[in-house]
Amino acid sequence: MYTQLGEQKRSPGATGHLVNNNTIVDSGMGLVNNKKDENYFPVAPQKPVDLIIVTHSHLDHCGNLPTIAKNNPNAVILMTQPGVAGTYIILNDALKINIQDQKNAEKEGGGAKPLPYNRKDIYEVFRRIHPIPKPGWCSVGSNRIGFYSSGHMRGAAMIFLIPKKGPAYFFTGDISSHDQPLVKGVMLPPKEFFGDELKEKSIVMVTETTYGNRALPKPMPELQKDFQALMKQTAQKRIQSFLPSFATKGPDVIQLLIDAGIIPHVDGLIQDFCQMYAKNTWCEQDIAFKLKEFVAKKLVILYKKLDGSSPQEEHENEERHRIETALGNCCGLSYPSPIVSSSAMLDKGRSVQHAERILPNRKATVVFTGHMFPGSVGEEVLRIEKGRTVKLNTWDSNLRKNIEKQVPVSCEVEHFGLSGHDEGPKLLERVARFQELCPKLGAELLAVIGHHGDDENYAGFERGVNALGLGIPVFHGEHLKEIRL
Repeated sequence: MYTQLGEQKRSPGATGHLVNNNTIVDSGMGLVNNKKDENYFPVAPQKPVDLIIVTHSHLDHCGNLPTIAKNNPNAVILMTQPGVAGTYIILNDALKINIQDQKNAEKEGGGAKPLPYNRKDIYEVFRRIHPIPKPGWCSVGSNRIGFYSSGHMRGAAMIFLIPKKGPAYFFTGDISSHDQPLVKGVMLPPKEFFGDELKEKSIVMVTETTYGNRALPKPMPELQKDFQALMKQTAQKRIQSFLPSFATKGPDVIQLLIDAGIIPHVDGLIQDFCQMYAKNTWCEQDIAFKLKEFVAKKLVILYKKLDGSSPQEEHENEERHRIETALGNCCGLSYPSPIVSSSAMLDKGRSVQHAERILPNRKATVVFTGHMFPGSVGEEVLRIEKGRTVKLNTWDSNLRKNIEKQVPVSCEVEHFGLSGHDEGPKLLERVARFQELCPKLGAELLAVIGHHGDDENYAGFERGVNALGLGIPVFHGEHLKEIRL
């Protein structure tokens, strides 16, 4: 029996799967606007679970882990070694932001809903996690579990779950068959990976459908080259550029810039994931990120990470550094250095301060490199008529609090979908290839469940699978939908 405990009813979603009432795969957090009390989480299972598996360290897959772990103190928790490192960064940052949102809301006479966990709960999670050091198989109770790279990001895994009774499950997780700068793409594991693990098993394939009804406008290598060509062009024309990026995607963007001979400035949580990518490789699909070498050779410039205990003079110096970078005259470079900063949607983090300086500049370019969430500030900047204003939630140093400020968008705005998700045709190819592989493993594909996509993208995926003529049922893993197989 399969139940979807959370789903992308809005972006970003809150993914969570329940299998046989005793195993959870992913438990994410849906984050929209904490001030409006719009955070949401997967529904808690009615009975205690024995096993919790997390596919990767994106908030919509791991953001509820401390709560589900606290409510199931005897459950074994598994994720890959890089997944552990990334999840630690993400959870602590989410809690930090939530605490600050609460303080800001109190100053305004309102209240922001706290997250259902605290720092102690996060600590307890990481005390209990069993890191998976490399791709392969392990046993927990009566379950056999296989981990293999999904190509989505560092440490992201597809999961093969084989309970003692009933069907086996193949969770693709968020998945990419195209290469990214720091992670090679994966369609399926090689036949040798499975051995006899799936012999005589019926398998339910659970796949994301983020782009189930779409195809890339160009192959990913061409999109990456187009992005690099634009960045070279802006540098040659001495145009300042700003790249608001997802923290977990930032290292890939930085690698593309370095490969194009461009030296970026890096700010915000992206720095933490640069360190994580540099220290954590998990499988042969992982490509080395030589951060220490890049910094030593000044191929990457990191803004200093300061906190409340840092001297005021250092804060002032770094603020001047950021202003100089925005003006395009920094660090002795012969061209304006691109600024790569989180968050990608310009709703919080260091990117808001950079946006406040860059957006009004007629001789600047803002380049988005990932998915645009509907209703976000980033999407508004991308769609807005030049010269109109957007509302930024920016920090006022005099009032010592965040304020809403209207900022004109006078710069050029570009978007490259350098996604770590497969497009529709590749999702369908994976289903077809897995069904072809199953007889060679002594197994059969019983059914396919699509999730992690809006209604349009799931519907396109379902039509595509049915058009393959495989003779297997396709289900939509909708929120709280129970599927008996």
